[in-house]
Amino acid sequence: MCTSLSIKSNKGHNFFGRNMDLAYDFNQSVLIIPRNYQIPNKVTGDMAKNKYAIIGMGTIIDNHPTLADGMNEKGLACAGLNFDGYSYVEENIVPGKKNIAPYDFIYWVVANHETVDEVKQTIENLELVKVPINERTPLPTLHWMIVDKTGKSIVVEKTKDKFAVYDNPVGVMTNNPTFDWHLTNLNEYMKITPNHPQNVKWSDRELTPLGVGAGTLGIPGDFESVSRFVRIAYIRAHMPSIEDDTTAVTQFLHMLDYVIMVKGGVITKEGLEDITRYSSCMDQERGIYYYRNYNNNRINAIDMHKEDLDSTEIKLFPYLETQDINYQN
Repeated sequence: MCTSLSIKSNKGHNFFGRNMDLAYDFNQSVLIIPRNYQIPNKVTGDMAKNKYAIIGMGTIIDNHPTLADGMNEKGLACAGLNFDGYSYVEENIVPGKKNIAPYDFIYWVVANHETVDEVKQTIENLELVKVPINERTPLPTLHWMIVDKTGKSIVVEKTKDKFAVYDNPVGVMTNNPTFDWHLTNLNEYMKITPNHPQNVKWSDRELTPLGVGAGTLGIPGDFESVSRFVRIAYIRAHMPSIEDDTTAVTQFLHMLDYVIMVKGGVITKEGLEDITRYSSCMDQERGIYYYRNYNNNRINAIDMHKEDLDSTEIKLFPYLETQDINYQN
């Protein structure tokens, strides 16, 4: 499960982030990977070096940083969302291609590129290969949304049929099925509107809307991926004008609330509660990573440009889960 979103303020600044919906924590925290930091390519054994500094939510497994979402100092951002049942990776190295593991895809995107157009060019030479990070960690089944600071966006999916790159005209993404299917499915909801409907007459009876919000009658309210895609696409399409960047962060997180998952709403087949572990919002112009989590509603912010981006070490920030309440008396 998961939902990602991209919006723009009136200042022309773009914001990108996501809800991370999971039944478990993954030892997550915000981390900064400095420029020219080297990590091993688990598929080839070569060393990979990032051209740009990176900030994002992730974890370090056996000294190997992995990102759930993040952006680089140039404002290019990427998030991985679950794509179980559709995701496919190669069993073996593909000759003549750049071969990486799927958990390194976000790193590859933000370490080496400045714009979506650059990614679209270089991804033609990329392959994803089935090499786990270690024997205890399952291989992720993901697809990805990528956005640059102009707001241009693509979705990348590797299925058994193809390695697809889709332009993203709606600025959102969820999970299964494939992105092109989600876009077609939006046609089923073309009559949904935020406007109050007019009264209509059936025979001799006048019918009136049963309260405010009747124009949204028929929009799906469940937690399934297809329904969350419709809801977040609808609310983004009718987003109000956003005057300043602080308002943009607030509006962004309210929009993610429209598709948030709460305890008791969804129980997995393993009997675990699937919840929104955290919600993130990245200011792609200023390099600020905002997040809040299930246990702490306070918005936390980390500015990558206040750190030494030429350091030789990855910096991790505490993941603040204790609820922070402002007492006014």
